[in-house]
Amino acid sequence: MKNTILIIITIICVITVCTLSIAAIKEAEPISSSYYALTAQVVEIDRDSDIVTCEDSNGNLWDFYGVEDWQEGDCVSLLMDTCGTENIYDDAICGTTYGTWDLSK
Repeated sequence: MKNTILIIITIICVITVCTLSIAAIKEAEPISSSYYALTAQVVEIDRDSDIVTCEDSNGNLWDFYGVEDWQEGDCVSLLMDTCGTENIYDDAICGTTYGTWDLSK
């Protein structure tokens, strides 16, 4: 008898937790589509200020901190955030990754 009651209580608890989890998932905000990838080339490194400047294919210049191992001419993949606007000039860099490695150099 005790085992049956314990099993019933366990089943009720599992159902309650699953129901609450499903409700939380349904109420969650959708993933923002404000992020996009942008490829650029490093054009300037200011080691004193720790700023890397890169240029995209449209000629826009983007800056980020962390000169570390970056060199002029490196290809950089940028994770960009539109910040919810249509204007590209207020977009923000969220992340940087080394883009390519050229063995011919």
